[in-house]
Amino acid sequence: MTLANLIAANNQSSSSSYFLFILLAIFAGVYFLVLRPRQKKAQQAARTGKVFEIGDDVVTIGGVCGTVVDMSDDKVVLATGLMPGDEGVAGSVTHMTFIRQAIAKKADPPVVDEAPESTEEGDVSS
Repeated sequence: MTLANLIAANNQSSSSSYFLFILLAIFAGVYFLVLRPRQKKAQQAARTGKVFEIGDDVVTIGGVCGTVVDMSDDKVVLATGLMPGDEGVAGSVTHMTFIRQAIAKKADPPVVDEAPESTEEGDVSS
């Protein structure tokens, strides 16, 4: 082999190693920017689907709010309609069946603001 052939072979191998490095960097970027967040979101959804019990208020991925009245391995039955304490006619509550993965999260309990205590007429608050 001549010196020119050795230099040309060296240049080809170094350019192919740069190409390989750039390709690996692109794959690593796609993994960390696309695939890994998607996996974490799927794991979060799987954990969320397992933490509710009968009687909990939940929200589905479609935005339906209800109370869990029955559960099986893969299905959840929600009661929607009347709020606790409401008086209504019979049949106002609707039962809907969802797959367990359709439950997005547990609903936060409603916050009840207590009315401030009235002050006596002689007492002035500033």
